[in-house]
Amino acid sequence: MASMNKFPTYPRISKSSFRSWNEEMFIRYNNERVYYNKNPIIRFVERKRVEAIIKFLQPLSSSDQILAAGCGEGYIENKIPIGKITLVDLSKEAIRRAKSNSNRQKDKKFIVADLEHLPFAKSSFDKIECSEVIEHVYSPKSLLSELHRVLKPNGSLVITFPNEPFINLIKKFFIFLRVFHFFFPNVPKNMVEEWHLRSYDLSSFRKDSGHLWKIENIQGVPFNFSPIRYVVLCKKL
Repeated sequence: MASMNKFPTYPRISKSSFRSWNEEMFIRYNNERVYYNKNPIIRFVERKRVEAIIKFLQPLSSSDQILAAGCGEGYIENKIPIGKITLVDLSKEAIRRAKSNSNRQKDKKFIVADLEHLPFAKSSFDKIECSEVIEHVYSPKSLLSELHRVLKPNGSLVITFPNEPFINLIKKFFIFLRVFHFFFPNVPKNMVEEWHLRSYDLSSFRKDSGHLWKIENIQGVPFNFSPIRYVVLCKKL
């Protein structure tokens, strides 16, 4: 088990084994376990994240071409009320579940693809939703560059990621009280164990987004004063 030290050691996965490792991690740590968690606090945080994503995607129209980059099981995409949605994930199992769980199938496409090498032409999408993905990919900068390429000039990117230092602080508090597993069953004690390849927070995103993206709005989830996650609305520069 990884230690709760100040500088945790994250996995180092080779490029050749990344796809198979990602598949294994999705099956072990997919988001269904948080969306339907027995803990109401976890369900509340995830519900607020999804609500913020939908709010930042607005206004929507039936003609909007929306890319769900790293769709997982397709839970968020089932909450998007309108538009043509292309769901993409590196995991075959994720796409299988997303297709199986999907509503509005006629308005959706399901594609297994690498988010750092998307099979789409330049300026293909009006909006992009990318939730809790960037901390898992091989190269965050490559991901953001590729999303920039496929988004139309006036398009919007809604991206979310964890405030990992704050989450680890909360975990340490509950571990110290010896009640962590009571309140957070089936949740690893350390983010290192939870599929993440790096510690991520708002400062990480500002650094990785560089000259490609202008941040238009930021919402802390569940609240701005206690951001366990961030939802960020971006425009292309």
